[in-house]
Amino acid sequence: MISDTMKISFGSALSALSALSALSALSALGALATPAQAASLDPTFGSAGITATAFGNYGAAARVVVQPDGRIVAAGQTALGEFALARYTAAGALDTSFNGTGKVATMPSGSCPGQARALALQADGKIVVAGTSCPNFTSTRNFTVYRYNADGSLDTSFGSSGKATVNFYAGASEAHAVAVQGSAIWVAGYAGSGFALARLTSSGTLDYSFGSGSGTVTSTVGTGAAFANSLVVQADGKPVLAGYASSGGTVFALTRYTTNGALDTTFGTGGKVLTNVAGTSSGNSAIATSLAIQSDGNIVVAGYAKSTSADYYRVAAVRYTSAGALDSYFGSGTGKVLTAIGSGDAIGSDVAIDANGGIVVGGYSKAGSYRQLTLNRYDPYGNQDASFGPVATAVGSANAAVQGLTLQGDGKIVVAGYGNSPATFVVARYR
Repeated sequence: MISDTMKISFGSALSALSALSALSALSALGALATPAQAASLDPTFGSAGITATAFGNYGAAARVVVQPDGRIVAAGQTALGEFALARYTAAGALDTSFNGTGKVATMPSGSCPGQARALALQADGKIVVAGTSCPNFTSTRNFTVYRYNADGSLDTSFGSSGKATVNFYAGASEAHAVAVQGSAIWVAGYAGSGFALARLTSSGTLDYSFGSGSGTVTSTVGTGAAFANSLVVQADGKPVLAGYASSGGTVFALTRYTTNGALDTTFGTGGKVLTNVAGTSSGNSAIATSLAIQSDGNIVVAGYAKSTSADYYRVAAVRYTSAGALDSYFGSGTGKVLTAIGSGDAIGSDVAIDANGGIVVGGYSKAGSYRQLTLNRYDPYGNQDASFGPVATAVGSANAAVQGLTLQGDGKIVVAGYGNSPATFVVARYR
């Protein structure tokens, strides 16, 4: 999840009231909040709400951020394995002040295709993109981080000519998430078969004050392979990772670390949380793809889950307390909600918290033969907001999916992913 997610706090009311009065207080707050409207494409953006950008014969955006000036940056990859970025004006046109064309493609050196999966914006306007490549012409995948200047050029003051790589002794590694807090750049994913986290300085070198002098940490989570897909750094500097792990099927998996890289023993069990989302039947599966932290400290995790191998996946949202316990105020006391959308798998890929405390999840669902851009919203209790959607948008006669989502200051929802045939970066805005 990208670190500019909007958040709202109900925590002060909950900490001061009993369970009954807390529910009453939340109901009162909800009554005062502006009701959500049915989501629809914003016709002032792109072409009828959507803009598509080709990078050769294939492009897929993985994440998206909105700059303070309203311009929109999306990052992903091309068929050649290039790290690809596109920047748009607030109206959805390619911003030609960015590399002259609005687009940048960077090919990592090495023996395997690069994959860009994460994006963050620094306060000074520089753009950080994280993913994986095989540096030094080996076959071992490593964390790979590029930093770009605001004009789209590589920032040569970062790493080696704009690129930093991180090798984990645990084995091959891939970065799936990045966050910036102050001068620190945090990158998370997997290494070997466990969660992996690195902290870089602003110059792109490992921060050796983190992780017992190595700048990195790895954690065994569950009973087999574990992969971190998302990262958010709390206001107190503690990083929280979310992904999935093997444990009688696959389960939502979270870890939280102290600021020096030790597992935070005040969170879950020894710093780790495992959650069976759709039950414990044989073939159950749950994948956490993104998280957001409310300003009251509660943690919202989104993804997808199914109860048996024969089932379709459903969009999943789970909320935890700051201590890592399932939040009994969410999902009818269970802390979990599952939503079927469309005629097949429904996947949640990214999450944000809106100004009313609503939880907006973007991903894809299937209608007929094709996947569609899909948005869903839950109220602060985890109830489906039928006044909002779900909303599914076809993009041509081909598969389309939301892979990244963020909120503008005016509450409009910006999504990025892929669509059309051949696939292109697709960016859409909803109101």
